[in-house]
Amino acid sequence: MIKKYLPTISLLITFFVFFGSVKIDVALAQTATPPKPETDSITLTAIPPRLGDDNSLSIEPGERIQTSIKVRNNSTTTFTVNTAIDDFIIGQDGTTPIAVTEDVSYRWSLRDWIILAPEFQSLQPKQTGLINVIINVPEDALPGGHYAMITHKPVGLGAHGLETQEEASTEITQRVGTLVYVIVEGPITQEAYIRDFTFPKFTEYGPVPFSFSVDNQSDIHIAPEISIEIRNIFGRKIDTIQLESKNVFPMMSRGFSGEWDKVWGMGFYRAKLIMSYGTEGGVTIVSTNFWLLPITLVMAVFIVLITSLVVFIAIRRHFIHKSSDDQQRMKDLEEKIDQLEQERLQKFDN
Repeated sequence: MIKKYLPTISLLITFFVFFGSVKIDVALAQTATPPKPETDSITLTAIPPRLGDDNSLSIEPGERIQTSIKVRNNSTTTFTVNTAIDDFIIGQDGTTPIAVTEDVSYRWSLRDWIILAPEFQSLQPKQTGLINVIINVPEDALPGGHYAMITHKPVGLGAHGLETQEEASTEITQRVGTLVYVIVEGPITQEAYIRDFTFPKFTEYGPVPFSFSVDNQSDIHIAPEISIEIRNIFGRKIDTIQLESKNVFPMMSRGFSGEWDKVWGMGFYRAKLIMSYGTEGGVTIVSTNFWLLPITLVMAVFIVLITSLVVFIAIRRHFIHKSSDDQQRMKDLEEKIDQLEQERLQKFDN
């Protein structure tokens, strides 16, 4: 009987042994495959993020000054860094500097006035390189602001963007750089305006958002100091909002926004925005009005009060009416008693 099934049993044993060995070999192959080594991230830091005291350098026409900046290799790889100078413009967000290699308006350009040395240098891991910066201002330079960016990138690795370094490092897919703000001395126009200062006209609950933009018509960039005073319907100041100072470049507008963090309010309010800017003490003031009132809650309270008043009046009238009825019944009873007494007296007299 067993001999009859021996061929089948042998076939099954062969099948399991073969496929079991295949699975073991595959598992061993997967285990033996060494992991791919991680590539070292190449990062740079530009020092400082902006050049000059108070974020700018004041220079006379025809003057020549020399200063320096640094670039640090934060990675564990040795490579060559190319340092270059470009003009830049500010992106639509009002904050991001974007390098431009084509010619820009001479009014704001700084690129052609700057000499860098060296333009190429090899940096060891964790090494910091020094770059000398020479600024030659022409005799006929227009007074006001002139702007450029000194950028660093590894040679041959390419770059897809631009980023000012205010943090410790950045991915190498972005160039790092130092913004250079130069103010050429001379007659300088300093004018700035507040546009579209708005609070929602009516808000039930806070925080209450607001927004506005600063339009800089100056010959230089400004970093305005901005505060907003909140006054109630009686004109009493109840709060002051301080906003972070941000650079606004010449002939550009930059949007600002924020919130008044008050949650509950009861009525009419007036917001006064005060902006001081520039080196000559320029001040701009604008105002707007708005309502902060929990109208739904007020209506609910009003309805409860009216309902309570109606119930109170109804109850009072009920008690007054009941008291009047009791008095009338007492009067009728007294009259009836008097009448009966008179009738009894008449019968007694007869």
